[in-house]
Order: sequence, then C-alpha cells, then structure tokens
Amino acid sequence: MVDEYKKAVQANRQKTAYTAVGVAVLIHLLFVLSKWAAIAVGLAGVGVLLYALYAATTGKRMSMSVAFVLAVGLHVGVFVYDHFFGIGVSEEATELIIFRAPPPILEKNFDLAKRPEISEVQMEMLQSMAPPDLPQDISAIADVSAVGSDLLSSVLPGTQVLGAFSGAKAEELAFDEVEMIELSETSAPVQEAMSMRMELMNVGDLDIGRYQAILIQDPDNKRNIRGFFNMTIIDYDIADKNHDRFPTAAEELMRYMRDHTKINARIEGTTLEFSDPRIMEAPMLYMTGNSAVLQVSDTEKTNLGEYLNNGGFLYAEEIRQSDADNGLDGKEAGVSGTPFDRQFKALMKDPGVLGSDGSKWQKVPKAHALYYAFWDFPDGPPMGGAPGGNVFDLEMLELRGRVAVVFSDLNVSWYWGDPLADARERGLQFGVNLIVYALTQPGGIANVTQFTQ
Repeated sequence: MVDEYKKAVQANRQKTAYTAVGVAVLIHLLFVLSKWAAIAVGLAGVGVLLYALYAATTGKRMSMSVAFVLAVGLHVGVFVYDHFFGIGVSEEATELIIFRAPPPILEKNFDLAKRPEISEVQMEMLQSMAPPDLPQDISAIADVSAVGSDLLSSVLPGTQVLGAFSGAKAEELAFDEVEMIELSETSAPVQEAMSMRMELMNVGDLDIGRYQAILIQDPDNKRNIRGFFNMTIIDYDIADKNHDRFPTAAEELMRYMRDHTKINARIEGTTLEFSDPRIMEAPMLYMTGNSAVLQVSDTEKTNLGEYLNNGGFLYAEEIRQSDADNGLDGKEAGVSGTPFDRQFKALMKDPGVLGSDGSKWQKVPKAHALYYAFWDFPDGPPMGGAPGGNVFDLEMLELRGRVAVVFSDLNVSWYWGDPLADARERGLQFGVNLIVYALTQPGGIANVTQFTQ
C-alpha cells in the first residue's frame, strides 16, 4: 500500500511538473505572438496556482502566501518599470530613396574640356561696337551652342546671356522656342534673349574652376541675375596689410553678395601679383594702397597692359582705415594727389601699360550704367568714407568705349571692411554694382576672352 501511495504521489508530481513546463512554454510562445495575450494567460495561471497551493497546504499557509505575494509583486514591479521606463525596441520606418538623374536639357553633349574654336566672322562681330545687320538665317551667324550664347549678346547689346562655346558647327545648331519680334528701325528678325532660358544648363554645373565668372541676366529684371564669381586681389611689394590693404573688405563684400543676390561670390586662393599669368583669367582685379611705394617690374607692366587691353577690369582705391576713437577724423580720406593716387596714375600711363590712353582720366558721370547695374545710385557713389575731402567722383579710363579702370579716392572699401561704418549697407550695395558692371559690360573679359582662348 505504501509503495502504491508513493507511486501515486510521484505520478502526481510528474504531472504537475509537466503541466508547469507546458504552461511556461505556452507563455513564452504567446510572448512571441502577442505580449498582452501572454500576460493574460500568465495572470490566469497565477490565480490557478494560488488556488492549488492554498488547497494543498495546511499549517503554514500564511508564510507561504506572504512569500508568494512578494514574488509576484517583484515580477509585477519589474514589468511595470520595463513598460514605462525601460528601453524598448522602437521600430523605425525605413525609407528607400532612389535617386533618378534628371533628363538632360540639351540634346547634344556639352564638352567643357574641349578648347573651343572661334572663326574670323565671330571675332569681327565681337570687336564691332555697333550692332551689325543680322542675316535671315540666324544659324549662319557662328558655330556656337545654346549655352555658348555670348555672341548673340554682343550683337544684341543690353541682353547678355553668358556661357561657354562648345565648338559645334553651324549646321548642327537647333534654336528651339525662338520668339521673333519686330524693331522699329529694322525688319530683320532677332532672337529674344529670354527665349533661350530653357536651353541653358544650371549655371552651377559650369562652376568647375575653369571659369572665374559666369553670369546670366534677365533683360526684364536687372536684379534677377545669377551665376558665380571669384574675386582676385592684387598684392605688390612693400604693401603693408595694415595701411595699404584692407584684408576683411573683399571677404565681407563677397559674403554680402551671396546673402543678397543670386551670385555665388567668393575668394579662392591667395592674392596675385601683376606678374602672375593667372590674372589673364580674372574678370576683375581689386587693388588698394595708401603709403607704399609702387615698384612694378617691366614684366608686371606688360602683363597688366595686356590684361587691360584684352577685356580686363581693374578697380583701384586709395584707402583709409578708421580707428575706434576718432573714426576717419584726421585720416585725410577723399583727398586728391595722395602718394598712391600719383603713383597709380603714373603706372597707368607708363608705355608698358596703357601709354597715352592711361592719361585720359574722366569722371564717372552720375548717369553712368555703373550706378544702376544692380541697385540705383542716382546721386553717385557713397561719400561716407571720405569726410571732409575734396574728391566727389570716381574716375575711369576707357579703352575703345569699354571701361577698363576705375580709380577711387572715396574710400569705398571702408564700408566693406569696417562693421561699424556708418550707412554700411549702402556701401556694400555699391560694391555689388561695381562687380556686376565689371562682369556684364560689353567687351569685358567675363563675356568675351574666356570663350575665345
């Protein structure tokens, strides 16, 4: 009897153990399928277990119940902490981004690496100061692509669209969406500049370091001009950065242009001397001076003369930097006949530079296009940088009708480089005018030379 009882008890224990293991496995599987279903089954199992223990035990039910309640409480506490404060596994949606290259705008390849050719007919048109008669077949003008449309800008003054030549032959050209207009003085059909807007590449695609500036103008809105420009600053021997140069001026002006225009203006590399052949690629040179003695070699003079005669633009200025206490008082800003004034003008009329053309200085009239290139300055240049001076105008040298040099005794650079300058905004706007005019005037290096070399 005893053996049979023991066997029965052992069988019951095995059955209970198997049941517990089965329930545990079921709970884990339910956790995989659904957390809340597993919790519900677990709670039900706890209830059944409590009842079974209560029914099967005698004498020590109180201590057993306390221990069990503490165990359950600990498990519940762990669950609650994990649910509200624990680090759960967050499911983040994965976005698949597929880049699809936009379809090409041009029907033929645009070869930037190929050095373009230019015919004699093109050169005659580029050098002509008056618009010639256009042929009936506009494709016979020259072998330019839709992007290399500067030639059309030259024969249609005032509507300039700058780009690079591709070397395509005339018979291969296709001018789509051309709007013909009639002018009062001629019946020849001409191409409206804005009709080519769909054919132009993104100007940023051309900013690969080969060109120093490319601008695209809107003939209906002079401020809707876009492109890029790299400023070139001239250095020379014995130039003192504290007196003859204003290191922060050009940087501040470039920043202002980027913030207030669609021109990506910047300064790349170091300053250049006139002897550096890279000045031939610069659409504009910026030079300042004060008390330094100009010592310019024959090579530098030859380079400068060649640069100016082939479409270059030089802006030179006598500068004065203000101090914290007295500002520009006592600095003799805006006074003619200063050492830099005399030396610079003597350099311009040197036979190695411009010769007799370098002595033909004239005041920039208030109606000049320079004062209306981007912002309007009907009263002329800003005068705040030259208080008490005897100079009230900018001076310029023209070569074959094109402005090649602008000289200033008005200390305009003070506006750019001094953050405390009075009416600084207006001075920075005038700096933008200088650059835009230099890059867009007919015959300038920005829209002729870089496409013909």
